[in-house]
Amino acid sequence: MSHYANPAHAHSSARGGHSQPHALSHALGPQHHAPANSSSTRHRMPTVEYKPTKWAASMAGNARQKRVLPFDLPGQSNQGVSMRDLSNRGPNAPISGAGDQIFAPLGVQKISLRIIWPGYQHVEWNRSIDVSSITRAGWRTKSHRILLGSSSAYETPSSATHYLISPAGVRFEHLYLVSLTNTIDNVWQADVALDLR
Repeated sequence: MSHYANPAHAHSSARGGHSQPHALSHALGPQHHAPANSSSTRHRMPTVEYKPTKWAASMAGNARQKRVLPFDLPGQSNQGVSMRDLSNRGPNAPISGAGDQIFAPLGVQKISLRIIWPGYQHVEWNRSIDVSSITRAGWRTKSHRILLGSSSAYETPSSATHYLISPAGVRFEHLYLVSLTNTIDNVWQADVALDLR
């Protein structure tokens, strides 16, 4: 992903790719009916849900409720939080339920975070992450590192030019993390919105 200037640090920059855990990248499938963003410039990324062929065949007709962990500013719903704010402001970034240990109530110790960015389905990005005691606020630091670590994988051509990761296309500062969604087993993907202002 492209570099951007951090106003707090004159020589600091960051690279991001897509949401990972799936970091923040991947997402909610078509079965998820979250309210639309109220922002006129922000819209949800199309999602490519990770479902291995064998798993999809064995689970046909046996749908289960997906577990969703939302990320919002205080007083907002389904708007997401700026990835740039999460990385630049760290513990000072406002976030609803910042101290909540988001995976603990689910009994989850480790997750497999997959990122499937539109147009880059040929790129396999998957990381095992220890989440046993992570809070919503703690996820901000982890997600930033994940995005930085995944960005180099997205330097290949994209088949979806509208979502091309480049200085002239989608950049880190355009990304908003709306939620993390458990798609299958221990696999989680990120529901991401773009604001190209």
